[in-house]
Amino acid sequence: MVILEDKAGLRCFQNFVRYPVPNSTKVLLNHCANGTMAGTHNDGSQDIGELSYACSLQHLPPVVLTCLLPRSYPSTCAPYFTISAKWLDEPKVSYLCAMLDEIWTELPGQEVIYRWVDWLNSSSWSCISLNDNIIFVPDQTSDVADEHAIGRKVLVDSTIHWMQNYNEKTSQELFLKSLRECGICLSENTGINFVKLPCHHLFCMKCMKSHCGIHVKEGNLSMLTCPDTTCRSPLPPSILKSLLGDDCYMQWESFALQKLLDTMPDLVYCPRCDAACLEVDNDAQCPECFFTFCSLCKDRRHVGKECVTPVEKIRILRERHQKYSLSEKQLLKEQKEIDELLNVCCNKMTCRNCGKFFCYRCNQALGYDYDHFWNGNCVLFDDNNQGRRFGIFEDADDDEDADDDEDLEELEAVPLCTMFC
Repeated sequence: MVILEDKAGLRCFQNFVRYPVPNSTKVLLNHCANGTMAGTHNDGSQDIGELSYACSLQHLPPVVLTCLLPRSYPSTCAPYFTISAKWLDEPKVSYLCAMLDEIWTELPGQEVIYRWVDWLNSSSWSCISLNDNIIFVPDQTSDVADEHAIGRKVLVDSTIHWMQNYNEKTSQELFLKSLRECGICLSENTGINFVKLPCHHLFCMKCMKSHCGIHVKEGNLSMLTCPDTTCRSPLPPSILKSLLGDDCYMQWESFALQKLLDTMPDLVYCPRCDAACLEVDNDAQCPECFFTFCSLCKDRRHVGKECVTPVEKIRILRERHQKYSLSEKQLLKEQKEIDELLNVCCNKMTCRNCGKFFCYRCNQALGYDYDHFWNGNCVLFDDNNQGRRFGIFEDADDDEDADDDEDLEELEAVPLCTMFC
């Protein structure tokens, strides 16, 4: 109760009625066209088909009873009063005012202030709620103006937004005042000395600062998560900024930016000034020193000239596939490039009869991938095959002077259809 200044010698006060919300009260919207109360029928059965969910609240704004006591109170005159509930529809506030008038009618000449306050605290909740839920009827107003009732004057959407803000503010105030236990050091303290994470786990400020500071200094950004071992939700930047000092937070930003850049498959660094550059078809130009270079060998750009061996190029492309999350278009492009390299003089053969794959060296049936060669069972390229394809070995007589028996020895029988290829 708040006692206000005397108005022309009359006593004036306000009483705030705060409802204990059962569990989590839901705010529902009534979409009945005629504005009647959805949720019940004449026979008492329930129907929630016309109601839609808006939000859930743990704290509701108070209902304010303002009273002015005339000099003739309580002998002849009732108190002058208003009930203000800016989140309730006006007909419901008018109903509360009518109940206070009825109590005065039943007890004329007696002090009714405490009766009013007691009724508002104990019995009014069932009058303004349905099954412990608040139901709004959009744009519903009372047929008869009630000078005692101050209800909702704005749109339902604005009212719900205001109620949500009040709920969050009240929850935060209660959290700051209540005692909490840290999940790390198990010490108890008031909520003002705690950090509440988005995952709703609580830890004291001292433990969280130590937890974040150590991992940032070590550059271990993957451990900047909720300390709860069953959660491990990442900490948002707003939490980190409140826990880390300016220098430490700038260090975290630098690490986070570098980690993000490392995940970009088309980003390379200039071999001269180490600036970040974007590559296109294995070529890049530095935005700082304007040096144009090859992203494979890091040398000056060389159009139409091979700078790495096919084996090395395949290794580079495979590493990109494993390290980065490439787009589907880029994956198809690079996979086609790998296939073009592998289809020349490699030991993965394709049968002309059945179309199946097999190893030229060990005659083992293969799938569509190259795991058989990557796992070290057989080499994908033989030195002599690479030499013939790329001009490393110049044995002109190998193909021309070989007799028919040697040619037959090189044929392999496909393990599935036994045809020689």
